[in-house]
Amino acid sequence: MGCNLNIRNANEGDLPFILACEANPENTYVHSWDKNTHARNLITPAFHYLIAENEQSAPVAYAILRDDGTDKTEWRRIIVAQPGNGVGKAFMQGVISMFFENKTKAIWLDVYEENKRARHVYKSLGFTETSIQPLPENPEKNLVFMELKRSV
Repeated sequence: MGCNLNIRNANEGDLPFILACEANPENTYVHSWDKNTHARNLITPAFHYLIAENEQSAPVAYAILRDDGTDKTEWRRIIVAQPGNGVGKAFMQGVISMFFENKTKAIWLDVYEENKRARHVYKSLGFTETSIQPLPENPEKNLVFMELKRSV
């Protein structure tokens, strides 16, 4: 699959795609929300829901970012419908460019320490690990916090 993606804002019509991606058992590292939570967040200005479409205008991935009240943006979620084709990295590159062109000075995220594939992708995009913290609900597992700063 080529990675010529169109990135657009999500709308309520995208909720079935978003919910289906979250329901996929392969997405073990991604939290899921119910339809009402997504619908509420979709219209909340601090949340940014984005859809990546392929050349046939079919959705292939989605991302959720959230303004944190500063000049930083939190990357909350990314799910690719069919991983392994380079869509996720291309989508992230496009979203990062959009946010750095428009306002944010840094994008941060957290990722499970054992999610080596995601950590590798994030590092390849320039994210650096800033801290590791145990999960409050499960101190045996850690979250790695990563940040990408806009180059001046």
